[in-house]
Amino acid sequence: MMQNGNSAIAPKTLDQRLHAINMRISSNDLAGAMAEAESLSQVPAARVAALALLALAAALADEREKAMAALREIPEPAKIGKAEILLAAGSAWFRLEVAPNAIAFLSAAAARAPEHPLVNARLGACLLAIGRVTDALSYVEKAVELLPNSGGAWLNLAKARIESGQLEAALVALDKAAPLPDKEEAIYSLTRAGLLTRMGQHSEAEALLRQTVGGNSPDAVEALVNLLSYQGRHDDAWRILREALDETPATPSLLELAAEVAQVRGRFGEAGHYLDLALKEAPDRASLWRRRAMLEARRQSGKSGRDAADKALEMTRERGGPAHALSLATHAHVLANEEKHKEAESAYREALELLPNCVPALNGLGQLLMQLGRVDEALSQFERLKAIAPLQAWSQLIQAREVPDDPAVLEQLEKAALRPSLEGPVQAHMLFTLAMAWERKKDYAQAWKFASAANTASKERLRYRPEVHHHQVEREMARFSKEFMRSREGFGSPSPLPTFILGMPRSGTTLVEQILGSHSKVFGAGELSLIPELIQKLNAWEAKLGSRREYPECIDDLGLDESKRFAEKHLTELRAYSPDAERIVDKLPHNFEHIGLIKLLFPNAKILHLKREPRDVAMSNYFIDYSAKFGGMGFAYDLSWIGEQLVDHQRLMDHWHKVFPGEILEVDYDSLVEDVEGWARKIITFLDLPWEKNILDFQNLDRAVRTASVWQVRQPVYTSSKAKWKNYAEYLAPLEATLAEVPPLPVPLPLPKLPSGLFLGAMEHLQANRPAEAETAFRTLLNARPAHAAARHFLGAALFAQQKPEEACKEMRRSLELLNTHPQWFENLARAEETLGNHEEAERLRSRATGRLKARNDDAAASDPEKAARHP
Repeated sequence: MMQNGNSAIAPKTLDQRLHAINMRISSNDLAGAMAEAESLSQVPAARVAALALLALAAALADEREKAMAALREIPEPAKIGKAEILLAAGSAWFRLEVAPNAIAFLSAAAARAPEHPLVNARLGACLLAIGRVTDALSYVEKAVELLPNSGGAWLNLAKARIESGQLEAALVALDKAAPLPDKEEAIYSLTRAGLLTRMGQHSEAEALLRQTVGGNSPDAVEALVNLLSYQGRHDDAWRILREALDETPATPSLLELAAEVAQVRGRFGEAGHYLDLALKEAPDRASLWRRRAMLEARRQSGKSGRDAADKALEMTRERGGPAHALSLATHAHVLANEEKHKEAESAYREALELLPNCVPALNGLGQLLMQLGRVDEALSQFERLKAIAPLQAWSQLIQAREVPDDPAVLEQLEKAALRPSLEGPVQAHMLFTLAMAWERKKDYAQAWKFASAANTASKERLRYRPEVHHHQVEREMARFSKEFMRSREGFGSPSPLPTFILGMPRSGTTLVEQILGSHSKVFGAGELSLIPELIQKLNAWEAKLGSRREYPECIDDLGLDESKRFAEKHLTELRAYSPDAERIVDKLPHNFEHIGLIKLLFPNAKILHLKREPRDVAMSNYFIDYSAKFGGMGFAYDLSWIGEQLVDHQRLMDHWHKVFPGEILEVDYDSLVEDVEGWARKIITFLDLPWEKNILDFQNLDRAVRTASVWQVRQPVYTSSKAKWKNYAEYLAPLEATLAEVPPLPVPLPLPKLPSGLFLGAMEHLQANRPAEAETAFRTLLNARPAHAAARHFLGAALFAQQKPEEACKEMRRSLELLNTHPQWFENLARAEETLGNHEEAERLRSRATGRLKARNDDAAASDPEKAARHP
């Protein structure tokens, strides 16, 4: 009976209404279910049950805020007596991906009703989703006992058995599911294909997945891409993915997969492009923003990474739980990448307060503490991690020189390393970890086996070409001759502030930087990218001009004033690190390739070159998986490539010593570790600084170290790495053969015939309304370089300014034949054509200018959406 509106409803009627809501949810009438549940939630006797069903319906309808609002009003599990209510609330939490809450409610439901089939099935699925496979098995086994005709229950059992390694038993479960009509065919096919893959039956798995892909299933596409990648068939995988995106370009999961595949292949710009497309389709997905932030941190793109991390934080703040903890960990990673160490540590610790078992936070905090020299604290974080993600923890501990005593740990690491992933048939980073572990155990045959396998696997995905590098080295030496440098006397800045430590990677550059950084007048800035970035800018400028030239040859056009501007800008960036320092150290090892440019800009810069036994350098590089493997460190994954790099390095240094005699201090690493104080005094004297006692306490220096030497610099100087190569001598034939081939030094380029800064000087004449002088300068430049597009175009502008429209049009037309990327050039020619009465041609040119402008903005948006927005 109903009295006073909703104040009293008979229990039978309440149960009927709750059952009706359940039926609406089962039939996917989620809007109707929510409306009825909201109405029923006003009745005190049915409020909690109605709220649980409201939360479930809203979660299934992806109305997260409504679901969370309802769940917040539901009491804790211990205060709820009915299993059905606990099941609905737990299922809602599971759908919202808040696993701890889901498990709490579903576990309580299982305690109240241990024979409830759906409770067992849902709890098993939830435990399985978070990787608690052993705990999940008992529940999914109970579910199939209670629901023997449920295809879904048998599929969950198959998944659990696959994850626990019971492959034959999993096949039995799948065979049980096969004839049952209620199973989801796509999930069944994917699970079976996954099992066949694990059993090594790749052809059968591929055939099944290709059949499923034909039904336009994104999950099937992802599974097929994974399968092909597992076999190292990355080109085939990419083709399948591209075809799927052509069919359904607005599928966030496929776009995210494309980003992941691109990143695995080292194509980080392409990965960013696909993530942007995914975010366009799913802007409210915090996981995509986290991935974007991590990618931008990897690319050293500060602001865009920070913005993405902030977005993820904002989206998960109210939600809290694991999602917010993951966002905090991502935020912390970005902060650490920006060297905001205190803020990063605080964010990591906040994430761990929210979710003590947050793997990215534990791992990230451990790495940060290691970089800061707080080694014991770092190791304690990795020990905590060991209880949750033991293989990941051991990987970090081995990097910190802690090797497991239990052989089973290394066996598990090896199994993990041989497990296929998007990388390919093996996981190279795990193989490198195993190589390091076996080396520490002095089993050099095992260490070499894993190092060789790791490098072979990594090399498959690299685009490094040794001949390209060798050609660049030849050009660098040919351009920066003694005669050329003499002709540039007075260029750059006389400042002694910039100090460079350089040499082959793993030759001791970090150790010398630590020694120098212990001096009160010296700031060690780490590995700066300022010199490589300047070279990129020079190349970009030449490309913009259409000069058909690039670095190092284009350096002959750098004028005196421009060299001083470049040098002053570099000094400004250095001073931002430490305004009061008298020497600021850049220890980017590969700056040894660019000593000519460094001395052009800073003739008084102090340069310290580290040299070490070449075979020790080779072994040290061969055993490390560099984060810059797709960049400058690609050479380190092949013994012959390392050998060629070592030869080119020595040839370059021989050249630089001839060009700059007595200006580069050679620091012998093997001597340094035997006589630290003696060498430290030589180095300090070379820098024209007074000796300070605390210099020898350099390993206690309070600063972050982010290079591959992060562990070593926190230890007293050791000599154990000397002659390490002898442990692997029997494997080094390719290296030895390459080291034996030393080409002669190249012939220097003749001195430039054109005066430096000619193009910019001509532009100054033009801008100062001196067109005749500009014309003379441009013609001088074009006599030597007739294909210089910008000189050709602005010669036309100078002629136009002198009332010579026909000649102007001729030069401008030729410039657009050479380079047609500048919209303004089309507009300039259009004005000249109008002067000649060619109005139709002028209109056509303006149309092309509009098209070029749109194309340029589209390209900018694809590579950097924020920049495109700032510069339309």
